[in-house]
Amino acid sequence: MSNTNQNLLNQTLEALTVTEIMEALNTAAAALPDATLTDEQRRNLNAISVDNKVFAEEVLDEMNTNPNAAVNATYNLEFLENDLQLFEQAESILSRLMDMVQRLEDVKRLAGHEAYGMATGAYGMLEVMARTGVPGAQASFDRLKVRYAGQGGRNPAPPLPE
Repeated sequence: MSNTNQNLLNQTLEALTVTEIMEALNTAAAALPDATLTDEQRRNLNAISVDNKVFAEEVLDEMNTNPNAAVNATYNLEFLENDLQLFEQAESILSRLMDMVQRLEDVKRLAGHEAYGMATGAYGMLEVMARTGVPGAQASFDRLKVRYAGQGGRNPAPPLPE
């Protein structure tokens, strides 16, 4: 059994810190181009693979070094450059955000694990205290035991009203 008093993350974020993080996220979101897609567009637009990105870069290089009037008149070199640059910028930002998402998921998991573990330990103590007649314990236990109602064991689901 783990030590119920062990708490690897015994801290919270200051309200100002949370506000600053949220403001920074809002600023970042506002700085991005408006490219929100519909679900249908997400299904139908091609994602670019590594091989296809390299190919697009090679086409850009060819358009820059060996200008062909027909190709350059039909396809805008600047648009291709901008799209590739924006793709790389988005990829870089997304990589950093994914790292932050993983860190937040880890913080959330650890804090939740510790909170639920401590809560179930305290609940178990309340159950013992209620069974042994400690004053006030039965009311607390009765209020909390509904969490486990219907899950078998000692806490069957309460009967349905008629």
